[in-house]
Amino acid sequence: MIANLANTVLGLWLVYVAVLDPKWGTKWWVLALAGVVVLVLALWARGSDYRNWQSSVNLVLGVVLILLAALDWADLLTPLVLFWGVFWPGVLVAIFALWAALYRPQSVMQEDVTQR
Repeated sequence: MIANLANTVLGLWLVYVAVLDPKWGTKWWVLALAGVVVLVLALWARGSDYRNWQSSVNLVLGVVLILLAALDWADLLTPLVLFWGVFWPGVLVAIFALWAALYRPQSVMQEDVTQR
């Protein structure tokens, strides 16, 4: 759950830097670092998620951020593509990580209580 909440904050930060601070937030090393952190947090979250598909999507989005960083480093992206390439993974990482953090079916919650 902690990893999902951290990924939610990271996703919101990606949206923030894409919209309000694009000069700093679209640097290749920032994108690469964000992609690696998304990957690590998504792998960590797989252990506590009820379903693994949210963290699987976040793993793919982390790879997308790393690929965007590599393409930006090679000067192959326009600023518009880079903006949308940071904005949408940020939105999706935040949504899926928060969904995974909050989604706990009633039967699973009752099993947790009875095991204590």
